[in-house]
Amino acid sequence: MKSHPMPELQNNADRAVMASSLWLHIGYIGVTALAGGVLMLFDAEAKWLSALALAFSGAALAVVSWHRSLIVLERAERALSVVPDKPGESASHTASGRTHRTTAKLSLVQPRSNRRA
Repeated sequence: MKSHPMPELQNNADRAVMASSLWLHIGYIGVTALAGGVLMLFDAEAKWLSALALAFSGAALAVVSWHRSLIVLERAERALSVVPDKPGESASHTASGRTHRTTAKLSLVQPRSNRRA
């Protein structure tokens, strides 16, 4: 019988994945701005200062948001790995005669349709 993390921990993991997803979308906007700035640099009629400003600000936005996304997931992973499945049980437990190690990273990226209730 496989035990699941406490509901509030699963809810926190879902929130972390959602927050990470939002940060990644913001990073995608930054990369799009970077590409637009680079394309403007090759346009003869565009102002080069505006193109450079757009490219650098887009690159900065992408780097910062992707970094924030990683931080959110790492914090959620640490929070899930500290709490055992059941009180008094370690993170490693024996199930069906073989050792099964639960990791937060796998539970964070597991699609919602594959989760068991």
